[in-house]
Amino acid sequence: MESHASAARGVTGTARSRLAAFARRLYSDLDAPVTIGIASVLATTAFVGNGGLQLGASTLVEIGVIVIAAALVAAAIVLVGVRAEVHGAATLTAFAALAGFTALSILWSLYPSESWVETNRTLAYLAALAAGIAAVRLVRERWAAAAWGVLLALAAVAAYGLATKVAPGWLASDEVYARLREPYGYWNAVGVTAAMAIPLCLWLATRDDGRRPPSVAAYPLLALFFVTILLSFSRGSILAGLAGIALWVAIVPLRLRSLALLATSGVAAAAVTAWAFSRSALTDDRIGLAARKDAGLELGLILLAMIVLTAAAGFAIQRRAERHPLEEPTRRRIGIGALVALAAVPLIVLAALAFSDRGIGGTVSDRWHDLTSADQTPQNDPGRLIETGSVRTIYWSRAIDVWREHKLAGAGAGSFADAQLKHRDKPAQARHAHGYVHQTLADLGLIGLALSLAALIAWVLTAGRTLALWPRMRKLSWTSERQALAALALVAVVFGVHSAIDWTWFVPAVAVTGLFCAGWVVGRGPLHAEPDTDRATPAPPLVRVRPAVPAGRARRGAAVAAVAVIAFAILTSVAVSQPWRSERKGNDALELASKREFPAALAATSSAERLDPLSIDPYLDRAAVEDAAGDRAAAAHSLQQAVQLQPASPEAWRRLGEYYLDQVSQPARALPVLRAALFLDPFSPQTRSDYVLALRAQQAELARRTAALAQRRARTRSARRKSGTPPAAARTTSP
Repeated sequence: MESHASAARGVTGTARSRLAAFARRLYSDLDAPVTIGIASVLATTAFVGNGGLQLGASTLVEIGVIVIAAALVAAAIVLVGVRAEVHGAATLTAFAALAGFTALSILWSLYPSESWVETNRTLAYLAALAAGIAAVRLVRERWAAAAWGVLLALAAVAAYGLATKVAPGWLASDEVYARLREPYGYWNAVGVTAAMAIPLCLWLATRDDGRRPPSVAAYPLLALFFVTILLSFSRGSILAGLAGIALWVAIVPLRLRSLALLATSGVAAAAVTAWAFSRSALTDDRIGLAARKDAGLELGLILLAMIVLTAAAGFAIQRRAERHPLEEPTRRRIGIGALVALAAVPLIVLAALAFSDRGIGGTVSDRWHDLTSADQTPQNDPGRLIETGSVRTIYWSRAIDVWREHKLAGAGAGSFADAQLKHRDKPAQARHAHGYVHQTLADLGLIGLALSLAALIAWVLTAGRTLALWPRMRKLSWTSERQALAALALVAVVFGVHSAIDWTWFVPAVAVTGLFCAGWVVGRGPLHAEPDTDRATPAPPLVRVRPAVPAGRARRGAAVAAVAVIAFAILTSVAVSQPWRSERKGNDALELASKREFPAALAATSSAERLDPLSIDPYLDRAAVEDAAGDRAAAAHSLQQAVQLQPASPEAWRRLGEYYLDQVSQPARALPVLRAALFLDPFSPQTRSDYVLALRAQQAELARRTAALAQRRARTRSARRKSGTPPAAARTTSP
């Protein structure tokens, strides 16, 4: 019996050893799968989600991010275990609190259906942050593969944007704008995508083991990203990119290598964009396709030459640095010279201002006026890069007006788009406040801003601990992993800086990329002295952190937790899909009504209402169906229900007033309804037109009634004169 037991234990031990060896081999070959997986997911998010304005595309991205994040979290729970320390838990908890408060805002929101949509978006962003934390727990040593994956995804988006210029006949035959805006449909999102890649290019070119072809590739890549930013004419992206560069130079002590990369790629990109800015076919709006094709072919050839030249320059610089490294005194002198040149820039600017016509004070005052004035709107041409005027001040002012009415908890997530309409004094309109702080104040008030600040502080503190940036922490050498983590952290920083002055927070791919990188950095945990290689192959977490095959209670607890995560993700995905499914049912109803299949169309509107009971769209669709069926009383009742559901919606009031005016021919009933719509949106041209028509119709009706009454009185007096009957006044007067 003992021999049989010993044999069984030997077989079990052999099986475990083989399993551990297989896990090690599998883990050591994960670089390519990790890179391809991250690049594929992030790039797909960009090309499917677009600019985040289409409900269907955004919903698909949100569900995909939630499902992938749940799979990663469940895998981390099973393979690493629930008892292991979760680095980044404070950041994740603070962001979860923000997501929870966003969901709670549905209860008091002026536009609860919009708050539902924004809750879905925030849950997907929470999942992206959790995905980064879970991914680094699973493949902690695959930091190089993760950085490469993010860089390739950003490069794919930038390359596609440039390709729309190079080959407009294939990719952008109907494009009317000169600024790069695809695949998002929004130029500033394209610009910040390229800006987010700058820290990764700096990491790639400045590694100690960077004398390799991939490191040389950083030179043409960075030049292409610079060209993308400049051809998007995005000033915010330039500022965000400069912030990333400044922080990299301040944090990472590889300044000469960074300077060599920035100077080489910057000069090449400047030369290309200077040529491009001289071609009206590349910088003017509404240019014919033939002219854009010719200019695009030239641009493509010039970009190809730039790639070859920058790659050659990068190879020469790397080779020179490898064979003839600079002595410490020389490096110090170059560093001092670079700092002096950098410090001289403000002095040169001040000198130029001093000798200008307006002087320093006048020029600064003039630029400040342009920045804060709502009348200074730059055009879509390269000249906007040196202008300070912006329409953002219009939206920021309206966001403050909305916040003043709902200071503590805001008007509800996503409410700014409609709540701002009451406060506008100019026709300019945007769905977003073009700034995270202003948008959050309007939507979630001081509580939402405080929760956002708590999440930011938690991330900064944890990221600083991970990178050993705080003074009291033990000094570490700048290994390749530490450089890669710094680059990933700066990807998140660049996104955050730009989202503070624009609405790129609502662009799914940009936000998901930034939050995934943020999660990877805080989930990594503090750095320790480790081998400085790109392909370290230590035992994977499956073997290193806990036994390969967990037993007993721990295994059951991990399985239960993993199943709970998957179940929660499924339920969340169902909830996220509801508004989109409701929208599709509404479209089906209108299509059925066009075929005069009215019972089926009404059933579709009922389904749409059940799927999204917070939206007024099912009622508006039902009113259209009932009106087409000839049931005007029911149509008016459906429109009244829409007003009752969202009394702050100017669209609901306008549709009801328009129906009273056009279909029921009751201008007296339409006027107070349209007056309410005008109160909620005083600059709506459609509502103004309807109100004027209703006012004229009422005046015409009053004129007809007055004329009819006068005619009846005239006929009565005439009849009395013919019959000899005295007037009533004469009959009642005393003799």
